Amino acid sequence: MKKLNALWCATMCFPYFIYATSHSLSEEGALLEHKLQVLLANTLLAIESILPTFCANLMCAKILLSLAIFALLWLCRSSLARLVIYLIDMLLHLSRQDVQTRKQIQQSLMKPISLFLFVVSINISLDVLYYPAASPRALEVWFKIAYVVNGAWFVIIVSQGYVATFLTNLAQKKTDHFRKEVINLLLKIGYFIIVVIALLWILKILGFNISAIIASLGLGGLAVALAVKDMLANFFASVMLLFDNSFSQGERIECGGVDGVVVEMGLRRTTIRTGDNALVLIPNAELANKSITNWSRRKAGRHIRFSIGLTYGTPPDKILQCIESIKAMLLAHPLIAKESTTQQTLDYTLHLKKNIISLDDYLGYKHSVYVVLDELADSSMNILVYCFSKGVSLEEYLLAKEQVIVEILRIIDNLGLSLAFPSQSLYVESLPQIDDTKPSS
Repeated sequence: MKKLNALWCATMCFPYFIYATSHSLSEEGALLEHKLQVLLANTLLAIESILPTFCANLMCAKILLSLAIFALLWLCRSSLARLVIYLIDMLLHLSRQDVQTRKQIQQSLMKPISLFLFVVSINISLDVLYYPAASPRALEVWFKIAYVVNGAWFVIIVSQGYVATFLTNLAQKKTDHFRKEVINLLLKIGYFIIVVIALLWILKILGFNISAIIASLGLGGLAVALAVKDMLANFFASVMLLFDNSFSQGERIECGGVDGVVVEMGLRRTTIRTGDNALVLIPNAELANKSITNWSRRKAGRHIRFSIGLTYGTPPDKILQCIESIKAMLLAHPLIAKESTTQQTLDYTLHLKKNIISLDDYLGYKHSVYVVLDELADSSMNILVYCFSKGVSLEEYLLAKEQVIVEILRIIDNLGLSLAFPSQSLYVESLPQIDDTKPSS
């Protein structure tokens, strides 16, 4: 019976120990602390009563209870972690969407949860060992700091995992009204706010006057602004680029001699992957102050332009016939953009602007086709071929250009014409007289 009584008391003590670790007690908390002290005393007496005679004393009972609490909390860490993850899954409805990602997040969450339980178990064990005296003040301060750091770490991991996944799923469902850059911006601002709150909380625990610190920021604001002016410039530039909608992640841009695909836009800099697979980091302030060429903001029409050089002996009628044949081929080619390529349906906001702006230029539709005799060069008569491929990707563009060149070569061959190549003609006006009667030596 005594063993059951001891076990019951230890079990009932456990939740009160968890609650008491905060040590920020109101009037109800003071009453709860008194009940905890009584329950702890009864538990220690019950444990002491079942110990052998040679170790039946208060210190042995406290050591045994401390070790039991420490072991119980440490063994429960996996179950508690699963419970927390299950509750977050239920909250954000992610349990059925990405099992592999959820497992990785679970492994990441195990670290702060395990650390929290480890710190809590040590804190409770020390409180039991110091009973009936209170734990040292300095020791409790360091425990509180550990709780704050651990809590900030836990919130950041949850944000990196579940909140980022939630926002990504939201962006995929609402692609027309939600930009990927907003996710990165919100997450990084959130991380910064979490770290600032944790630092202020730690300063408060250490005894600093937070109100005075915040008030002093107004006096030192100018010095801080001068010290971090570049950082602030990059931050506001990222906000301006976001609202200007200059580019999005995954689009190919060119700025300041850098040409590549936007990987990520952060608070301070934008990451670009160039065509030769180099990673370039550009400060946002530099992007905001320079012209940006966005190669991805085009619906249909990638420029194809080249010249065909015919020999000077080609008759004019044959040249005109060649031009007409090339133009007819381009207008009939399925990979070349034509006027019919332009969009048929418009958003209502664009429909209202159709008489104000050029919608083709605004949306990125190009379909001009020109084939003309352009130049009488040094060694050829050049025909200019000017058109746009229907597809805008590099693969579609190269395929369209290749097929157009092959078809032009067939037209030239069918008409019996010849392509010119760079050449020079040398005319000799006079040669020195050679005396044939003079015997050679």
